[in-house]
Amino acid sequence: MPASIDQFRTSLSLWASGVSVITYGSSHQKGGVTVSSFSSVSLEPPLVLFCLAKHSKAKEAIESAGNFAVNILSSEQKQISADFASGSLDKAVVLEGLNPGKLSTGAPILNGCLASLDCLVHQILDAGDHWIFLGQVEAVVTKEGSPLLYFNRNYRELV
Repeated sequence: MPASIDQFRTSLSLWASGVSVITYGSSHQKGGVTVSSFSSVSLEPPLVLFCLAKHSKAKEAIESAGNFAVNILSSEQKQISADFASGSLDKAVVLEGLNPGKLSTGAPILNGCLASLDCLVHQILDAGDHWIFLGQVEAVVTKEGSPLLYFNRNYRELV
């Protein structure tokens, strides 16, 4: 059953072109990746999309798991964003070290985020040099705070 429209609107109001980490997981493979191109598609049903570069190894894992979570980071979570953006760290190890929670789809949910949207993969589209993932939002968790913003190679807090 999809998330309510009010929950979905509340979670999206917390995202101000900030940093989002997509987490995914199944019993075989878990991980995450920092993305900047996340947006809503519709309210009913609640749908979101994000883009992933073709060279990313996460595509097959997300497709296989059938789920993902969009985690909108708070201003206190700069290191989490850097860890998931790093090409040298094992994302599954980073994720397990954060002791993620779960909602309805089983996708790992990062603790302490401004919002986490638990999604089922609805569709994956080939867009040339990247993949477009469309997900149906099944559950939402939100908290108050300031978003983590990334601008000009520096993290900033919205003032």
